[in-house]
Amino acid sequence: MEILKKVYALYPTRGLKCDGCSLGENYYGDGYRCFRSGIFFHKECANSSLEICNLYHPQHSLKIKVCAKNNNVQQECKLCRINLPKMYYYCSICDFAIDLICVKKEVKKEIGDSKIHEHLLSLVPEMVSFTCHLCQVLDDRFPFVCNLCDLSFHQDCAESISEINYSCHPQHPLKRFTRVPNRTGENCCLCGNKLHNVFYHCSVCNFSVDINCVKNPPPFSLLQPKAHEHPIILMPQRSFVCNACGMDDDPNPYVCPQCNFMIHRNCVDKPQVIKINHHDHRIYYNHYLDSDDWECGVCQKEIKWTCGAYSCPKCQDFAVHLRCATKFGIWDGIELEGISETNIELKSYEVVEEGLIKHSSHQNHVLKLNEESDADVEAIVCEACVYPVFCGPFYSCTECDNYILHQKCAHLPKKKIDSFYKMDITLFPCDKMETILGLCEVCQHFFQGFRYITKDDITLDMRCGSISEPFFHESHPHHPLYIDFTGNKTCKACGDEATFILSCQECGYFLDIKCPFLPNKVKHKYDKNHFLFLCYGKNPSDQYLCEICEEELNSEKWFYRCDECCITFHIKCTLGDLISLKQIVDAEPIKLEVIRNIHMTSSSNKP
Repeated sequence: MEILKKVYALYPTRGLKCDGCSLGENYYGDGYRCFRSGIFFHKECANSSLEICNLYHPQHSLKIKVCAKNNNVQQECKLCRINLPKMYYYCSICDFAIDLICVKKEVKKEIGDSKIHEHLLSLVPEMVSFTCHLCQVLDDRFPFVCNLCDLSFHQDCAESISEINYSCHPQHPLKRFTRVPNRTGENCCLCGNKLHNVFYHCSVCNFSVDINCVKNPPPFSLLQPKAHEHPIILMPQRSFVCNACGMDDDPNPYVCPQCNFMIHRNCVDKPQVIKINHHDHRIYYNHYLDSDDWECGVCQKEIKWTCGAYSCPKCQDFAVHLRCATKFGIWDGIELEGISETNIELKSYEVVEEGLIKHSSHQNHVLKLNEESDADVEAIVCEACVYPVFCGPFYSCTECDNYILHQKCAHLPKKKIDSFYKMDITLFPCDKMETILGLCEVCQHFFQGFRYITKDDITLDMRCGSISEPFFHESHPHHPLYIDFTGNKTCKACGDEATFILSCQECGYFLDIKCPFLPNKVKHKYDKNHFLFLCYGKNPSDQYLCEICEEELNSEKWFYRCDECCITFHIKCTLGDLISLKQIVDAEPIKLEVIRNIHMTSSSNKP
């Protein structure tokens, strides 16, 4: 765990595929995610030993190695030949690497009861070339050899027997094969992986399974399945439509003969009650919906009402496919059945009377709602977001001349669950930290003003902390945006690659998490008499120059424009790097003065 913290800034959460072991695509597990890169590690992988001894490399110990997100690992695991993930064990002397899965596998030094050879077979823990005596495949690592006969074998070949009775195919025995027969698929009928050196096959039923499925077969029957009231049994190689999810992509159903009920293995343990980011309420699994035309609230495609789906008891027209609802990034992986529903969001203000409030950040005085600002050249600054206020609505203190809050900033909740880390966060005003600099764990920008903080002192600026899903932005009015943890997407606004992004699942529209909060209206010293307005891209054939740096401007990206003067500006040239700072910054042991190059209004986001 400590070595991971040197590379990644981790927080506890749940996730799917682990970047340490590459497992977990189909189930949620407890672990840690990096604030900045979005990389996820299972708890067990994160707590792996720093140094181990392994019988496949007895000459030296192996030390754990962690790679940064932007460092692609070019090596493969010496055992399974699969590309190494971000975390693996390594010997720098021999350039020997092994992944976290293979390092946990039992290592046999000898095979004394082989059914294919009468003598003792011993492991050669070296990368040596050999031809397996059973399957005749040339290989280059870790053979089991007979020192008397000078014969070599793969471990799977040496441990295999000529015929087995298999629980998932009880009607006929399976025979060992080392070559795929004609008119037979090249993949395992259960897991779908490609068949390798040795596998088992039933010629009568054209049924094949690889060694992994032979060693770890799925249960043939489930006596008390979560998804059905009767026992269900596995019946491979049957075309069917899953009663739970409505899909027909896996020909290995579990079946209840008396009900004609069929279900995928992955759907058997589906959660009953969940909360997804596409809806405000909890949704509940139903075995079927009312007879009607239903559209999925995530993918907007048809839902077969005769199959299972999630629906909201409070919103009679909202339903979601099972698979859409349980996707990573849509569902947080927490089953809510049996957990009472609570609303953590608390207001940060109380209404005194119409147009007057008392705010938790300024408790001694009353704030008055103003519809318009009389500021002209020098804008008044919001204490929460540190953006100037050129127009209303905003609140101003009835007794203090300089305490101003945008209306939407004043209405931010005092407590909430943040949309990124699913943690309880509390809003802290700037009273006690007026000049202290903060670093937001989401957008990685320095800021001043209001901030959200967790009980573990994780800090988010008020913009990132206020994001909720679905997120609406006027640059993309037709569809909502959702937080995307997959990263490495190009932002439509700035053109940068981003880790934390807001994405449209309909049309592949991506925004870096910092861009939706760009002010839509600013003033700049290069055009003091007019406002500059944010443009969300123009015709790519149009050519523009930035008035400040005099370099060409990409018209497909966002930029600022003065409609009166018909001049354009790069966003960075207009805003600079310090848009979230006040005039004084406390950077102990000195204090710094910030000279703004712009005056701004509030941004156009609508969470």
